[in-house]
Amino acid sequence: MREPNEDSGLGLKRARAFVEVMKFGSTRRAAQCLGVTQSAVSQQLKLFEDLVGEKLFVRDWRGLIPTTRAIEIYNKIDRYFETLVRIEKEITGSFGSARESLTIAAPHLSCLSFVPKVISILDRTEPDVEFYVRAQGYDQIAQNILTGEADVGISRLPLDDRFFEWRTIAVSKCVCMMSPKHPLAHKSEITADDIAGERYIILDREFASHHTGMALEEPVKVRTDAVGFVGGYVAEGLGISIANEFIAAQCALFNLKVVPFHPSATYEYVVFWRRGSAKTLQREAFADAVQSWVNDVGLRPVRD
Repeated sequence: MREPNEDSGLGLKRARAFVEVMKFGSTRRAAQCLGVTQSAVSQQLKLFEDLVGEKLFVRDWRGLIPTTRAIEIYNKIDRYFETLVRIEKEITGSFGSARESLTIAAPHLSCLSFVPKVISILDRTEPDVEFYVRAQGYDQIAQNILTGEADVGISRLPLDDRFFEWRTIAVSKCVCMMSPKHPLAHKSEITADDIAGERYIILDREFASHHTGMALEEPVKVRTDAVGFVGGYVAEGLGISIANEFIAAQCALFNLKVVPFHPSATYEYVVFWRRGSAKTLQREAFADAVQSWVNDVGLRPVRD
């Protein structure tokens, strides 16, 4: 059996000193943030540099200037400390008063208008709640809910019911989004034949999930990994995009023409959380606020 290391935990202290110096550019301000002396920060920073095996800062009249290696290390470990802070708050909150915060993971486009509107609705009844919003892809959203880095997520099915629970908020059909000036904008329904040869704006790696029965032979003009951001490129007349009603409703700010697409597929959007996680009033209130927005924009809340 491995013996406990007497230096256990010291690596974290040294790394934390490094992170704060990177943020503030000086040992003095880092010390103020950490609540320790400047000499203590300087010592921990030197020990961290010894651990790495090279100097991480150059001192000049501007202060401590990080090296390229320091920037690489910071980009890698800063998110770990953010997670540790959340875990610490979670543990503290478990034994103290009820937590008055909610971390939301949602698709990129949803964070521009939809999530702010939902938070505004929720703020009327929960004015003391602090919100943290993460704009992510679907896989990242699920990962953040699973690890506890987010309390509640907005996504679409399928999700693994071994790990998640959810509440359906909207059921959406396929639509074609295009510029109002597009030659097909007058049609009441768009088919695969109508758009043969058109240029596409697509969500990278997810085009096939539309289940339109179309081959990937059509020219793709722009690929993006940001959910819903296709709307901006469509608005510029660069091409068309096959999306669904839930995403299209959030593209209203782009003033696009949205036409039903055939053959269609059905998408079920949900508010979801980690299975077995403690039920909170904030989570339930958030789901209610999302449902209120869905009803306001006229989306189908349940399957036909």
